[in-house]
Amino acid sequence: MIRVEQCITTIVIWGLLAAFFPALTNAQAIPKKLIEYGWDVPTPAYVAQHIGQMEQRPFDGIMMRLSTVRDVFWQKEVDEQAFAAELETLQSIQWNKFTDNFITMLARSQMDWFSDDDWQWVLRNVGLCAKAARAGHCKGLTFDPEPYGPSPWDYGKQPHADTKTFREYEEMVYQRGMQFMQRIQQEFPNPVIHTFYLLALFRPMAEEPDIQKREQMLVRHSYGLYPAFINGMLEAAEPGTIITDGNETSYYYTSPLDYFESYWVIHQLSQNLVLPALRAKYRAQVQCAQALYVDHLFNLRSIKTVANYMTPQQRAEWFEHNVYYALKSSDRYVWLYSERMNWWTGQGMPAGLEEAVISARNKIAHNEPLGIDPEQLQQYIEDAQRRMDEEIESKLIKRSTEIASLGANDAPPRIDGKLDDPVWQKTAASEPFLPTALLAHDLTAQTTAKVRWDERNLYIAVTCNEPNMANLRLVGSNRDDEVWRGDSVDLFLANSRQGGYLHIIINPANVTWDANQTESKTDMSWNPDYEHATSRGPDHWAVELAIPWSILGFQSPPRGQTIFANICRCRPAAREYSCWSQTVRGFQEPEHFGAWTLK
Repeated sequence: MIRVEQCITTIVIWGLLAAFFPALTNAQAIPKKLIEYGWDVPTPAYVAQHIGQMEQRPFDGIMMRLSTVRDVFWQKEVDEQAFAAELETLQSIQWNKFTDNFITMLARSQMDWFSDDDWQWVLRNVGLCAKAARAGHCKGLTFDPEPYGPSPWDYGKQPHADTKTFREYEEMVYQRGMQFMQRIQQEFPNPVIHTFYLLALFRPMAEEPDIQKREQMLVRHSYGLYPAFINGMLEAAEPGTIITDGNETSYYYTSPLDYFESYWVIHQLSQNLVLPALRAKYRAQVQCAQALYVDHLFNLRSIKTVANYMTPQQRAEWFEHNVYYALKSSDRYVWLYSERMNWWTGQGMPAGLEEAVISARNKIAHNEPLGIDPEQLQQYIEDAQRRMDEEIESKLIKRSTEIASLGANDAPPRIDGKLDDPVWQKTAASEPFLPTALLAHDLTAQTTAKVRWDERNLYIAVTCNEPNMANLRLVGSNRDDEVWRGDSVDLFLANSRQGGYLHIIINPANVTWDANQTESKTDMSWNPDYEHATSRGPDHWAVELAIPWSILGFQSPPRGQTIFANICRCRPAAREYSCWSQTVRGFQEPEHFGAWTLK
């Protein structure tokens, strides 16, 4: 149930927002716009052919993706003939009901912030996207800062991080942000730049009053350079240009308070990350947008959520609630995201979805109350959460096993990734890995492990069956790159299930990431010496490691010693996450590590 204190807090925050932002209390003061985006994102060619049917859906606009250019931080030749044809297609679209449309730009990066040559490519790409948006009579451009691969925002992953300071990078990224915005405005005056997230992403930094501590937090953050880029964009923004904070975290909101508080974070708290000279500009030209995630609230995700434990009517009420308060708390735009359904073909659309959107929109348009009891909705969510927790607890499989030492006549395995050594041939494989408890579908590829030990090392071999070897996703080329974003195997080792643990990740290209995880931080300066190798076959890939006992703090482990461990596998293309000892939501759950007893 919603507590009295929470209700009072909601009323107080709503009253303060109404006083300082009166447009919020009158939904008709600024017409609210609902924009669609998802895996069903259309190309201009599709829109031109189907616009009549598309405009029957309850939206005010869409985000489109060009077939010729989308990764603006990427060096790729553009077929000029194909781009010219795409411009003609955009010009031919007969918009009617869809008044607020956008061209999407993605942030996957292969550029160097300090390379003028690289930035000629970037500015060319940005200019083409802006030109396309203007040709299509769009409101502007969407910028998704998530890199989906090599990141431009993580300072530690930049090519000159060992020779240039974070401050030097910030200064350069600021200049590039200005160039980015200037190039857009050259092709498209007074655009709306809709982002999926802006500075609300950095709330912990914005709340930190000590500037030096704030900078230290940014240095370690995977998006640490993004605020400098935003400040640069803001510096160059002309008076008619609008930038939205799309507040992607609102995907998961459950109460009106969540929405009203985020409005305050975007408009007030986030200014702590804006240069003082730009704060007036920020207040005038940055808008709060909100996000809706169909799959999460309608149990369409590849993992189970509380929505899986609700009735269809309860899910529809939750979604209507979120549409209503997203529109109520935005300055103008709300964007609706989906993955496993298609608005344009109707494939996979859950019952009650469109009706919930239409109902909420009508109530906002007529300044009517929602009519759904928030306490009852909260009770639905809490009851569903309880049912989910009970099911997980009853079914979770926590494994243990005995690990045999090498015999007197056994040669240690060669760490070459091939797993053809005699010792592996006579070692029984583990039970097949289990899906994480919240995975909503069965595994389509099996994984097994073999483990042995001697006085010096712990030896581990993992076989990852893979029916689609051509679809392996390889991320990273250097140690401590973000290999977990692609196909990978995680190894966890600990002396107990409480406290810290050692974490090693390796991908099929034999690139590793490793860290010493304590209760308070992830220490990536931990770079021990251990042997590792991988191999790939027509229908599998394999990992082989030799971990010295010294890494675990043993000179030589006694027989009977128990260590706590887990081996997990990530298959991102199939959205499959599996473990030897079953976990719930992710991999880093030491309370669910299995036990290895040395014999």
